[in-house]
Amino acid sequence: MGIRFAVWGANVAGGFLRSRADQERRGSFAYNVELARLADRLGYHAMLYPVRFAGRIGGGEGDGQEGQLDPLTTVAALSMVTERIHLISAVLPGFIHPATLAKIGATIDRISGGRWHVNLVSGWFREEQEMYGIPWLDHRERYERSKEYLQVLKGLWQDPEFNFEGRFYRVRGGRMRPFPVQKPHPAIFQGGNSAEAREMAGQLSDWYFMNGAPLEELTEQIRDVSREAARWGRKVRFAVNAYVIARESEEEAREEHRRLVEEADLEAIEGFRMRAREGKGMWSKSTTVSDFVANNEGFRTGLIGSYELVAERIDALHRAGVDMVLMAFRWPLRELPLFREKVWSQLASESSIPSAGR
Repeated sequence: MGIRFAVWGANVAGGFLRSRADQERRGSFAYNVELARLADRLGYHAMLYPVRFAGRIGGGEGDGQEGQLDPLTTVAALSMVTERIHLISAVLPGFIHPATLAKIGATIDRISGGRWHVNLVSGWFREEQEMYGIPWLDHRERYERSKEYLQVLKGLWQDPEFNFEGRFYRVRGGRMRPFPVQKPHPAIFQGGNSAEAREMAGQLSDWYFMNGAPLEELTEQIRDVSREAARWGRKVRFAVNAYVIARESEEEAREEHRRLVEEADLEAIEGFRMRAREGKGMWSKSTTVSDFVANNEGFRTGLIGSYELVAERIDALHRAGVDMVLMAFRWPLRELPLFREKVWSQLASESSIPSAGR
């Protein structure tokens, strides 16, 4: 089975570069419809819609005025104008009870014909939660809550009558109908890079999102999470984030990368670095300005170069155990077709994201 390709959704305005350079910054629903339809038509397998209740990912101060579209309702609407592409909604557990998400998720899975998945974000943006009165938990507690959250989700999606007694959640005789289309349940994604994140992935998640990183760092994470999953008799699939600059020549791609870093928004980067200190493990090996310009350390994956070189590096990722590449582009509407024609065409064919049970 070949590697799969996913694309970031644009429900958070501003783009994915902390740079003053020109980039696609739109976050409107109309733009998201155009982007999702294009990715669907070209055969991309999934789109991930991030969650923000404050701020942005890239761009400048003016880009924040367009705000952030909710990833659950956005995905529900987009499922009606797409046919094949899988749609992943990021969710912060502190903002939505697992029973509520179980109901919403099952509904979207029905609406979409079994194309919805959840990406559980345990949370690193303290200010975002405290401004809405949500108690801030320390790192280990956030992951303990997330583990309970996933147990409740899975139980409500599978058991005729579900009971659960935990520190954060209690369910007595929960009867959720209808169940999702996908069996045993929609695939569960998560990110993180700490020991707690890896432990949770091995025990409960179906996919483990990795921030951008060189091959040796990714291999270490894959090995560690796979070992943890084996303890539970499970297997986990792996996806890596990458900001792609694929051009006709190596020189052209490198020059574009140089300009993007040269025009880095240092104030935005410093603000992000201060907030990201709560994200234990993530960004811990990022040291240069380039490491912070693209979202989720996207430049560190190294998909910068000629079409042939980018294809070779994707092949290397796949051989190392990466099942999917989650990609951001400077100009998605222009670059998605080019990537499909110039890079993807050089790789072996691949299939769509299976449900958790396949």
